[in-house]
Amino acid sequence: MISAIIMASGFGRRMGKNKLLLPYKNKAVVEYIIEKVMECDFLSKVLVAKDEEVLKIGVKKGIKVIKNNNAFEGQSESIKIGIDASKEADGYMFFTADQPLLDVETIELLINTFENNNNCIVLPVHKNKKGNPVIFPKRFVNELKLLQGDTGGKSVVNNHINDIITVDIKNECALFDIDTWQDYEKITND
Repeated sequence: MISAIIMASGFGRRMGKNKLLLPYKNKAVVEYIIEKVMECDFLSKVLVAKDEEVLKIGVKKGIKVIKNNNAFEGQSESIKIGIDASKEADGYMFFTADQPLLDVETIELLINTFENNNNCIVLPVHKNKKGNPVIFPKRFVNELKLLQGDTGGKSVVNNHINDIITVDIKNECALFDIDTWQDYEKITND
């Protein structure tokens, strides 16, 4: 089984405001990823966030919420907090909270791939571009917990190139994340 960890502790520096609370089709952006995770069969489901408003949304949606008081230390802190707050699992699936177009079918495809290869890192790819969410087998937990600063799982992926299984995602929108105002306008104008 896999534990799901939604990382929602970023500062949105490129946006200049909390992108997770921006409206998209009558909901906050963060609500979409929480709802998709809640629809799937995970051993545990955790939302790691720094903002009270995001934590309140998580509580309302019924997901376990953990406040990241050390968000200023970077992505590595969310990873460690998420692992510690999750049930011990065969794998840990890390979601970024700024992917409102991610669909359940893509999540399930990644889960099924991991279940058949539960010793490998499972990475979604569209047209040779890597994306999220990524599943790490439990054998990489200690390495993930050693990450420091604003370093995410990418460094662990890069250290274990031979342990990766890529999954070709047909729906390019599923991996789309919001980093800039242009990204946000792209989804709100479609």
